Amino acid sequence: MPSRFDRIIPGLFHFRSALRSKHEPANSYLLQAGDSLVIVDPAADLTADAVRELFAAPVTDILVTHVQRENVAGCANFIGVRVHVPAGDEYLCEGAEKYSHIVEPWPPPWEWETRGNFIGHVGGARNERPPDQPIAFHDVLAGVGHRVRPGAGDVRPQRSLPCSYEVVATPGHGKHAVTIIATVAGKRVAFCGDLICGNGRLWNWFDSEWDYGLQNGQRAILHSIELLQRERPDILCPTHGPVINDPEPAFTLLRRRLGAVLAESPPHEAAATNFPEADSPAPGFRRISPHLHQYRAGNCVAVLSDSGHALIVDDGLCYWEPLPQRAEHHRAVINDMKRALGIRKIDLVIPSHCHGDHTENIPELVEMEGCEVACVDAVAETIEHPERFNVIALLPWYGTAHDTFAVRRKLKNGGRFRWQEYEIEMFMLGGQTWCTHGIDMTIDGVRTLFVGDSIGGHGAACEPPMCYNDGDPATRGWAFAVDRMIEHRPDLLVCGHGIAMRDPMPFLLRKQAAWKQRLAQFTELSFRKDLREFFDPFV
Repeated sequence: MPSRFDRIIPGLFHFRSALRSKHEPANSYLLQAGDSLVIVDPAADLTADAVRELFAAPVTDILVTHVQRENVAGCANFIGVRVHVPAGDEYLCEGAEKYSHIVEPWPPPWEWETRGNFIGHVGGARNERPPDQPIAFHDVLAGVGHRVRPGAGDVRPQRSLPCSYEVVATPGHGKHAVTIIATVAGKRVAFCGDLICGNGRLWNWFDSEWDYGLQNGQRAILHSIELLQRERPDILCPTHGPVINDPEPAFTLLRRRLGAVLAESPPHEAAATNFPEADSPAPGFRRISPHLHQYRAGNCVAVLSDSGHALIVDDGLCYWEPLPQRAEHHRAVINDMKRALGIRKIDLVIPSHCHGDHTENIPELVEMEGCEVACVDAVAETIEHPERFNVIALLPWYGTAHDTFAVRRKLKNGGRFRWQEYEIEMFMLGGQTWCTHGIDMTIDGVRTLFVGDSIGGHGAACEPPMCYNDGDPATRGWAFAVDRMIEHRPDLLVCGHGIAMRDPMPFLLRKQAAWKQRLAQFTELSFRKDLREFFDPFV
């Protein structure tokens, strides 16, 4: 028998792909069914010639558990063979070129609840891996013979192939992923895609990022595991990792590990303004200190100079109305602010990060005031060339009047400069998205750190990892950002969306401890030794 084929049990064979990449090797399986062969999830290097060397029977059908490039690429090697894909994945079979045009801007009425789970993307970032070339599929799995088994979810028997099998809807690692269950040599065999990998682990986290931090994909995995446990398979054949001959303890362990990282720890605690509110003379703003005023309903902070000049951190008012109304509202807010605070000129605007709800109004502010935009160079690149980055919530996705704007003052990471009476440091911070920089300056004698959305409304609990914000928690994301904040020892945090916090160090130390525990839990859950590979779809 060729060395890359292993017999699991009589009639069932495993093909070990020799390909190596972030998403490979991918397992393929061959199922003998009378005088025919059925392939499940053909890897790119599973060829018709290799199969003919071992098997006399022809390949008549290919079954696909979920459409991702690595587990369907081999379909192209079997011309004329019928391909069966999960219902809902049909659009991915049209190939990478057509898929590349699938992203649509955030649709009106621009409600936050609608910003995440779209066909083919999450908030503007493409989160699927279609095959390079289109697949001519024969039909869809779970498309006929529908029945529901009580307590076991959607289970559909299929009998149009040489073998009898059932299809169980097990989404999570794919929005429409299925598990295919067949009886082989008296054993109940489940071809389960990426639902599990190894002994109670997951192949990656990012393929389950369907939405903007709600973790519905990961919660779907948990539910799908429970459904598949009720099917009581004898053998699990996953797309990645070893064949699992004792499924029950592996399922139990995965449910425990996944449940731990989906739980909030420590208990939820609001991270909002932790000091008495004081209205600013500027309508819609709060007065944090004499020279610092924060807009409550969006993202805009004014730093005042004694000279009558001002610096603005972020300019995204989150006023989700049609574009003409947005522009009118923005001009009114800025003009009212200038009059109320005695601002003669806005010199400079610094976006905390690249997301459109923090940058939407900056092009208009530059037009109104003739001010400069300052950024760390890495953040500037995402703003000036958003087409180069497959990241959530970049400015073009918001359907705004401008897709980009020029950054005139670019600093290196950790760069310092002087504006009026202030010394300003800007450094790569990370957090919700990697392209966030911290802005460190002393205002009214208080060491103030502007951190954008690197602290959210989760308090000291751990935020959901944001993989399609290129936000691996430990190296570019939430945990990394907390460590950077602690290094700067701020007396005041000024965050996005009207959040501010005085004396934040005890809070940050609690959050750092929570993330240390959470990263240990993720290490237990991950099949990869390097957590960045587990979280980062771009490595």
